[in-house]
Amino acid sequence: MKNSIIKKIIPVLLSVITFFLIWFLMAKKMNASLILPPPEDVFKQVLVLITSKSFWNNFLFTFLRTIFSFLISVFLGIIIGTFAGQNAFIKNFFSFPLSLIRSTPVIAVILIALYWFSSNLVPVFTACLMTLPIIVTAITTGILSADKKLLEMAKIYEYTKLQTFFYIKVPAAVPFFLNSLVSAFGLTWKVVVAGEVLSLPKKGAGTILQSNQVIFESTSVLAITFILVVVSFLLENLLKLLFKKKGGVNVR
Repeated sequence: MKNSIIKKIIPVLLSVITFFLIWFLMAKKMNASLILPPPEDVFKQVLVLITSKSFWNNFLFTFLRTIFSFLISVFLGIIIGTFAGQNAFIKNFFSFPLSLIRSTPVIAVILIALYWFSSNLVPVFTACLMTLPIIVTAITTGILSADKKLLEMAKIYEYTKLQTFFYIKVPAAVPFFLNSLVSAFGLTWKVVVAGEVLSLPKKGAGTILQSNQVIFESTSVLAITFILVVVSFLLENLLKLLFKKKGGVNVR
């Protein structure tokens, strides 16, 4: 057990060390902090930011938009995915709009949304739209993957449609659904920040990211990005851990 853990940790540590070593060497060779600040300067700025009340105030708005967007996507995804998994007409009806959303660049959706919504709602709308196909597809696929033998057994024992759905189709869909939640949450976080960068709401991590970019504060831009990446990584892995413990599902 210990050996397997060590085998997993060592490559990750080597990868991280290699990344920061390359960053350090490139920054030193370029000697232009405006273009590529050295790691030590970025980490100093990270410490400044995480002790700043103003930063966490902005960060809180981004976090709330992410959670709000995520919950809306999950709610709509469950409804649409469930009906699509049960009915071929509904599945085919939604196949085109979902494919269209998948093919549309995030930046295009944000720019269009700027005409329709306030700066506070643009990130929320965009994140909901871009993550919805992930959840819908996962639930639909999960329901359709229900064991055919179990479905035949349900007919033999005269299960009602409701019983068949809850006892056979739902358990089949759960692993797909939980995996989609992890993917959808990560994407929601990224899209919300991107939406804030372009829509510039009064409060948001994306807003201060854009503000620092405009005044060429490269160190602050990288520091904010680093914090966002770390928080996103921790939250995604927390979700994975939660799903494994609660549902015993192998979430990748």
